[in-house]
Amino acid sequence: MFSLEDIAIWFLIFIIYSFIGWAMEVLISILQRKKLINRGFLIGPICPIYGVGALTISALLSPDYSPLVIFCVSVVGSALIEYVVSFVMEQVFRVRWWDYSKKPFNLNGRICLEAAFSFGVLGILIVKFTTPFFFGLFHSFPIFAIYLASVILLTILLCDVALSLWLIVDVRVTVGTVQRDATDEISERVREILMGKGKLNRRLVGAFPNQSPSKKTPRRKTPKVSSTQKKTKSKNVV
Repeated sequence: MFSLEDIAIWFLIFIIYSFIGWAMEVLISILQRKKLINRGFLIGPICPIYGVGALTISALLSPDYSPLVIFCVSVVGSALIEYVVSFVMEQVFRVRWWDYSKKPFNLNGRICLEAAFSFGVLGILIVKFTTPFFFGLFHSFPIFAIYLASVILLTILLCDVALSLWLIVDVRVTVGTVQRDATDEISERVREILMGKGKLNRRLVGAFPNQSPSKKTPRRKTPKVSSTQKKTKSKNVV
């Protein structure tokens, strides 16, 4: 059984890993695009998927395991988490938030071997070094400080989640509206619509510059025939 203090420490470590993941995404965007892009599903500077992955392997594995075991579990676990999150988000919001289609050895564009191997190496660092370090560090803090920091960060996180989900639902409605058009035009039109809806929505566009809607065949509209055209056709038949 985990004590309340342990739960609070786990939560703080989750926040730290989520922030580190966000910082890594921002750094990658700077290196690849030569500009700062505020990456992340939430408005704040965190990527929860990194926190979930780091806490999962930290809970499943101990530093006593060999690096090979940690690497293999991290590769499989990170790939599974990333695929499930990508699939669920696409089904719920009809938007693909990342795409590895151009990467070699990818699976439906949701995961790829390169990313999985990177997470495998990170898993070794997390299990062997960083998680034990964070636990030792937080256990040296007063319990009151741990609880206070956890409550404050949890409150901020819940507010961020609520506001971000409100914006994402708005994106879902927008995508649903423009899905009547050609599929290859949806992504650009979604960006144009969002850019006109305020600073927070522009933050969302900046966070996901490559977002693309779920690939679904758009329904073809049957052209409406006016009453005049119907009369003309009937005369021609006669």
